[in-house]
Amino acid sequence: MRLEQLYYLCEIAKNKSISYTAELVHISQPALSSAIHKLELELGVKLLNRFRQGVYLTEEGEKVVKTATEVLAKIEELEHDLALSKEAKQNSVESLTLYTTQQLGNTILSKVLTHFHQEYPHIRLNLKETNSLRVISNFQADNCSLSFIAISDDILKKYSKTQGKGYNFNFEKLRNGKLYAVVGKNHPLNKFKNASLEEIVKYPIIIIENGCLPYAEMLKKYGDPDILVHSDIFASSSDFINKGFGVALASSFFIIPDTDFVYIPISNNIKVSLGLVWPENYNLDLIQQKFVNFCIEAFKKNKPTKNKN
Repeated sequence: MRLEQLYYLCEIAKNKSISYTAELVHISQPALSSAIHKLELELGVKLLNRFRQGVYLTEEGEKVVKTATEVLAKIEELEHDLALSKEAKQNSVESLTLYTTQQLGNTILSKVLTHFHQEYPHIRLNLKETNSLRVISNFQADNCSLSFIAISDDILKKYSKTQGKGYNFNFEKLRNGKLYAVVGKNHPLNKFKNASLEEIVKYPIIIIENGCLPYAEMLKKYGDPDILVHSDIFASSSDFINKGFGVALASSFFIIPDTDFVYIPISNNIKVSLGLVWPENYNLDLIQQKFVNFCIEAFKKNKPTKNKN
């Protein structure tokens, strides 16, 4: 039994004529008669009574037509729904909203997103600036669903629920990092291969805030820091660094190659992690999960950056 046989039977019942129906459905009269005859053989019942004045359904034929009409209507409804779904998919644009810091957006994340776009060119990217510390301390207030951040391990522990702070989040670590002093070529620290925070605090300090580490608070443990500049914007502080006016601190994830800055490793054991974070009870959508999986694989292959941390 085929759908077109049921369709032909319903049309014959409506028109009460095999010849006229054949014209309407664009097949020959013998072909139409043959299709109905085969349907009768399959069902084992007579469906039509043929008279000079036309053809009429038998009692069994009426039952078949009633059911066939319902089936064909459902098929038409299904085809319509599928067509709408296909059209919606063709017209829809998949997008990924990602929260991150200004510094990460200008450095390592730009490389990650370049590779991601090469693999998934149909996904539109929507980047929103935030602060690493603000992300993990209050997801609800900032409405950050998925964020790409660099954060110290101490802050991660401080705000994890295991410490009783009540901030529940998932953190997918992608890479371990180090802390560096950032100075100009003429700065006295330039002659050292590494430097301690005890030594750094002796010089004027340039704080570039990104939420990765509470630099000012941290430096107070090692002396009395002289904060020359405190800024959220890296570009506004770069001239102070280049001219040797002070020392800035940055993790290895914020290193900008091909600049006049000198990066000196910090000898103190300050651990920094790069990763993706989202609320514990938040279900990632398919695009977000795709990005998380992409980042995990990319960092395993060391694809995003050539810097060795």
